[in-house]
Amino acid sequence: MTRVRSNSSPVVTTPARTSPSAAPKTPDAPKSTTAAGWKAAGGGRKPGLLDGLKGTLVEPRRQAGGPAKFPKSVAGVPVASATVVHFDGLAGKKALMQQGVEVKFGTLSQAQFDALKAEFGGASKVPYDAKREYTAVDFLPPALQALVFKDLDTGKMVELKGTAKLREAGEGDFTISLDPNCHGTAWEAMRAYQGQSAGNVSLHFGDASTADVHYVDEKCFAALGSAKPGEAPAFLSQLEPGDVVRFDRFREGFGSMELLHSAVYAGGGLFFEKPDTEMDDYAETPYRLVTYEQVKAPIVEAMGEDVAATALRPKTALEAGATAFAFSDEGKLEGWAAKKGTPLGRPLVVELELGMGGGVRGIHASAVDTHPLRIGPDGRGVLD
Repeated sequence: MTRVRSNSSPVVTTPARTSPSAAPKTPDAPKSTTAAGWKAAGGGRKPGLLDGLKGTLVEPRRQAGGPAKFPKSVAGVPVASATVVHFDGLAGKKALMQQGVEVKFGTLSQAQFDALKAEFGGASKVPYDAKREYTAVDFLPPALQALVFKDLDTGKMVELKGTAKLREAGEGDFTISLDPNCHGTAWEAMRAYQGQSAGNVSLHFGDASTADVHYVDEKCFAALGSAKPGEAPAFLSQLEPGDVVRFDRFREGFGSMELLHSAVYAGGGLFFEKPDTEMDDYAETPYRLVTYEQVKAPIVEAMGEDVAATALRPKTALEAGATAFAFSDEGKLEGWAAKKGTPLGRPLVVELELGMGGGVRGIHASAVDTHPLRIGPDGRGVLD
């Protein structure tokens, strides 16, 4: 079935998803199917049905392009170089999504180091070394350092055979995959700037409809300003690390906005984002550090028109993405797994499939993949 998403940002339609012939294998279980029986037989935690859904971060090859359009200094510190980089080896089809920007500062004085650390939010654990040559990545929060310029190999999907009875007629069995996208990435990046990802990082889908509900909640987010299509965004000068910019299709005369994309301001004129989902080979894209123009360009290309942008600042500590975007079917899927004596093994988030008229055609689920976060020898964050 072709799944047309409300939020496959910024791609509007995607090819059909093909179910795997079989779910990934898990270790052979003791004869007892209860959790207690499994532990008594020495099995430890019983393998979950979705344990095979484990993302692997890979670092694509990068080729240096020309100079990036970038300021000559950041926080009063001269920029040694700012270069557009192109990622090779990814199956994504959109060239504008396959690039980023690498900003180098070179060696720094203690005062320059402190100024840049403050400019980028102060969350980095990288220490000062007068002999070290620094880049913008060194000043990101550890969680973002671990992800930036990498791609997530999501592996095979898992088909939960026998679950069609839990769904609407014709929808078939649940097929669960890892589909990290822009909104889920932005949510966890904002949490990283709030200091909430010190021990682990969750990679997951973030449904646009759900993200929009949070963004318009005045108790959760404060609007900093907006720009209609064709307008220069005055809010850029007001941004602080951890703010989010939402990009919308603006419908003049209707007063409505359609959320297309989310990107988080990292400081120094740079944004952290994931341009698209990992739903299929068509949409394979890296986590990247980019300028505002690089964020917006692929959205405009995909829409064939300019888009609106609104800057938002979190007002409260954001709850975990697995909670904020939680999948809910009144416990049917968890109950089905419990009857089989096997846990699902992964939290699930919702994916809404919208019809041409805007109504919900189907409700799907995507898994959350959580990785332990540690600080490497160079002070940067590393995901295990």
